[in-house]
Amino acid sequence: MRDKWLFPFSVLWLLALCVVATIYIAWLAYPFEIDFLRLTDVVELSKADIWHNFNQLMTYLTNLFAGKLTMDDFPSSAMGLKHFLDVKHLFHLAQGVALLFSPLALVFFYRQLKHKSLFIYQRAFVILAILPLLFLLMAVLVGFDSFFTYFHQLLFPGDTSWVFDPLVDPVIYILPEDLFLHCFVAFFLLYESVFLGLAMIARYQLKKRLETAT
Repeated sequence: MRDKWLFPFSVLWLLALCVVATIYIAWLAYPFEIDFLRLTDVVELSKADIWHNFNQLMTYLTNLFAGKLTMDDFPSSAMGLKHFLDVKHLFHLAQGVALLFSPLALVFFYRQLKHKSLFIYQRAFVILAILPLLFLLMAVLVGFDSFFTYFHQLLFPGDTSWVFDPLVDPVIYILPEDLFLHCFVAFFLLYESVFLGLAMIARYQLKKRLETAT
């Protein structure tokens, strides 16, 4: 019974872990994105300078102790700074959940694997794996542009600071929509790998349990 109370915390931990992993994968992969998206053709900066400014942005967003956003080649408006502050809060929320819930989640998974009782949550893992497919279907039906808009409206209700004007927030030139599409794909693959993997482990445990019972 106690482990059932740990289950939702473990799911939140896995979700936060996927978000945090996606953030750092996007950060590490950005030099390749500069070439792939031809960002040096969009702004009059070298690849090294674009990478430097992106590092300044990501350091601000991920570092709890970074109190002010300053990019050497990109000024920011008050609205732009507000949006980046909102994003910073979301990043720290994901980091905090991943850190604080890790002891509970590790205890939960250790016990389930030790006692081979993960099969109890097989249906939950399958449902959790299916849910993102509904969002994927929505993105396909409405197009990523509209999905991207709905996503921001959901995260930042009643706030339009995320709609950047390149005249006052030129950093948007090095943060094209295709970059975020790649981030969504990375998150989707991570998330599905985790929950489908758990569902398969649970199914295997159940199969072995039934074989032993017969």
